[in-house]
Amino acid sequence: MKAIILAAGDGERLAPITQTLPKALLPIGSETVLSRQIRQLAAIGVTEIILVIGYEGEAIRAHVATADLPCSLSFVENRDFMTTSTACSAWLAAEKVRGQAFYLLDGDVVARDDVFAAFGAAAGNALFYEPKSISSPEEMKVAVQGEAVFLHKKIDNARSLGEFVGVARFSAEAGESFFAALANRRNGYYEEALNDIAAEHVFSLHEVEPDAWIEIDFVTDYLQAVRLFAEKREAAAPAISEQVLLCPGPVMVSKKVKSALLHADIGHRETEFIEILTRCRAKLNKAFGAQGNEYTNVIITGSGTSANEALLSSYGPGRKLLFLSNGEFGDRLADLARCHGLTFRLLEFGWTNSIDLAKVEQEIAGGGYDALMMVHHETSTGMLNPISEVGALLAKHGVDFLVDSVSSLGAERLSVEEAKITFCTASANKALASLPGLAFVCGKRTAFEALKGRKAHTRYLDLYRHYEFEELRFQTPNTPAVSLFYALETALDELLHDTLEQRMCHYGQLSSLIRGRLRELGMMFPIREEEMSRVLTTVFYPEGLDVEGFHDWVKQHNYVIYRGKGPLLGRAFQIANIGHVREEHVRSFLDLMERGLERSRTGSRGRAAAAAAATL
Repeated sequence: MKAIILAAGDGERLAPITQTLPKALLPIGSETVLSRQIRQLAAIGVTEIILVIGYEGEAIRAHVATADLPCSLSFVENRDFMTTSTACSAWLAAEKVRGQAFYLLDGDVVARDDVFAAFGAAAGNALFYEPKSISSPEEMKVAVQGEAVFLHKKIDNARSLGEFVGVARFSAEAGESFFAALANRRNGYYEEALNDIAAEHVFSLHEVEPDAWIEIDFVTDYLQAVRLFAEKREAAAPAISEQVLLCPGPVMVSKKVKSALLHADIGHRETEFIEILTRCRAKLNKAFGAQGNEYTNVIITGSGTSANEALLSSYGPGRKLLFLSNGEFGDRLADLARCHGLTFRLLEFGWTNSIDLAKVEQEIAGGGYDALMMVHHETSTGMLNPISEVGALLAKHGVDFLVDSVSSLGAERLSVEEAKITFCTASANKALASLPGLAFVCGKRTAFEALKGRKAHTRYLDLYRHYEFEELRFQTPNTPAVSLFYALETALDELLHDTLEQRMCHYGQLSSLIRGRLRELGMMFPIREEEMSRVLTTVFYPEGLDVEGFHDWVKQHNYVIYRGKGPLLGRAFQIANIGHVREEHVRSFLDLMERGLERSRTGSRGRAAAAAAATL
């Protein structure tokens, strides 16, 4: 089996780091891009590689000459690399593979070894792609029409299956047709010739996982490749930081997320930012449980409240809304609606009380509402509210469903598709474990489109404007917090690598550890354990405790926990296990807490005795 690697391009968009170095010689750990590709191709049975060179071709020849190659290699030179593209490079290699099956590989593709193993397992004509619901204008997209597969950058998101990985396998017959088509398209991309033969030769499509590969077009791509394929993941149990945040936000983040802030400076109107914006949005769709193309999302520079205000001030005017509340954050939604003069009703169940579905259905059935909005995880109490049940109920009545998932996204089971959600809000610095300052609205494309022409109550938070810029122009309407996008993408990569199931399991184990110790100490909870989220425990103070002395003791030992709010103020406190919290953090805190509770009880009894003696 032979393989053609296309490595003639000058990679001018990588000039800040390459200078005169060709992309093929960029280092990925101890290997170059090229040596990595050669090793991986040999491992899947490739015995001969045809390397098409152009820019700095002599440097590539010198690099290969000093290498211990696992297979034979020959060169083809594209002397017109400055004025031609990949079609010409591929056409020049035709004579080397005629009459044989072969692989065609872009020379700037970096992938895991198991991805190359999948290439080797494919038979016949095959194309490899990453499924995506959101793609940038720079990406070569994949679409199908009948059995024919088409590749083009201008395929719209609604038709696109995802991004072409830059690897194809050709049978001998398809190869002949491909090279014949290339002869007429030598100034374009080879993907155009693939489209020409799509009706004659059927190519099977094979999926590649997110973050299992990357094509290095920009400086940001190279830095991402190094993070993905050269750096070791952080150890599972990092050293305890100066302050351990056991509060529901802000949360601790990994060293990898913090280090993502050290990145190349880029302009937010440039292609490099378009790429990272699009990647973040595509990964967010996965986090929201959106598998198909029905949903999309926008990213707003602001806190979680900015996402809620963008939604309500843009969607709410002229509509009748129903809010459900059983805590502070449900009340806050009504406050936002009141601020913007919206028409609404607040259905209150009281703090620590669960949502009564029968009352909700009774209200919806006769209320003439356009939408209902509720909080998924009510962090003032730690209660997890039943969004799937409410979503099913609203679907029966044709009522839109708006959900605040600010502190549940990434911690609890959430699928906008399964819960029949119209719009869903969230933020970066909760269970996603990124840095604060970015918020998101995920919604149905049709719902975003329906906002067109509606007058929003704010300019900065005009939700349709954000959608128009991000979905249709691949930009943001205002200057974004660029550095936070790097942190967000890294945090999303960590979540998707771990998987939501593993994160949920981890958070569940930590909360069980916390609640088990509290029960052993005879402490009581304001809500039933089966109603609690995986990431937050609210617990009553023991009777006779010096509350201020207890909190001072905890803070002096570099742990941050929150006092209760509203009717729980002075009666309860909260222990969160959200974000980059590990078992060692929790066990150390619980030991400290136990000592602090005893110390504060003793101090309280001592002050009471002194006060009694003073009255004698």
